[in-house]
Amino acid sequence: MVRRRPSLAKGLIAGVAAGIAATLVMDQFQNLLAAGKKKYEKEQKLADGESPWQIAHEEAQIELAAEHSEGSTEKVARKLAELTGNAIPDDQKKAAGQAVHYTFGTLMGLLYSATAEWLPEITTGGGAAFGTLLFLGADEVAVPAFQLSGSPVDMPMEGHLQYWAAHVVYGATLELSRSIVRRLL
Repeated sequence: MVRRRPSLAKGLIAGVAAGIAATLVMDQFQNLLAAGKKKYEKEQKLADGESPWQIAHEEAQIELAAEHSEGSTEKVARKLAELTGNAIPDDQKKAAGQAVHYTFGTLMGLLYSATAEWLPEITTGGGAAFGTLLFLGADEVAVPAFQLSGSPVDMPMEGHLQYWAAHVVYGATLELSRSIVRRLL
């Protein structure tokens, strides 16, 4: 296979497209995991003899608590708004958090793709290695260090594995998207 000449411009274009696509796929993967976990837990409760009404009440309480809790991306959005002397209305906090998440995912796509132009080894494992490094650096180190989440020690292993899997999906989607867009340029 003939190696093409590196191009920062093409790498950046591919990175934006791949970063957005990978973040979208990662979000959908996390939604599927959450829905599967919720269904499994509901089936377990029914099998244990809990009434459907009690389960619905518990689910409503959990959803209400989640609406009032602030995730790490929402904390970043709030802190950025405070730096500019603004506040984010409660009804826009989730959207602001998503904007932070997609911005970060796109920036990581840019970094990955631009680096791949000169250092193709970054694509090792079809992007899975990059996704793993991103998980370790961001979720396990930076987010807790900046007090945007609790200590990783306090999270159950299941949570670590789910977030790791989501980042592997992100990395694989990032590489697949980057390589397709880059070939088209």
